[in-house]
Amino acid sequence: MKQPNNTRKEKEVFPFKKFIFKEYEIWVGKNAQNNDLLTQKFAHKNDLWLHAKGVSGSHTIIKHKSGKEFTNEIITVAAQIAAYYSKHKGNALAPVSYVLKKYVRKPKGATAGSVVLEREEVLLVQPKLP
Repeated sequence: MKQPNNTRKEKEVFPFKKFIFKEYEIWVGKNAQNNDLLTQKFAHKNDLWLHAKGVSGSHTIIKHKSGKEFTNEIITVAAQIAAYYSKHKGNALAPVSYVLKKYVRKPKGATAGSVVLEREEVLLVQPKLP
């Protein structure tokens, strides 16, 4: 007897690095193409988007939780992660840009991982993992 397809267990691999801090999910891209996927397909307009300023690095998002604001603490932790997964990793302090995802756009013809930000804010943090 043949088994129905719905009983087969196929392991789904989550395509990004994932951290959980105080009930917030932080997703981190792994390379330029993965950054595009994270920012353009998986991020919601109300997620907070972060990236180390002025250097190559991972796109990082904090998943929005309905009815909750992003606290300074969660923004700082996510910024530290974004700095850690960037060329700023070895620096004592690193500038990290952050903005709601709805203010992140990819110009036509831009290379993988390239975006333009509107209304960005910058935070100086120590690159590290939580």
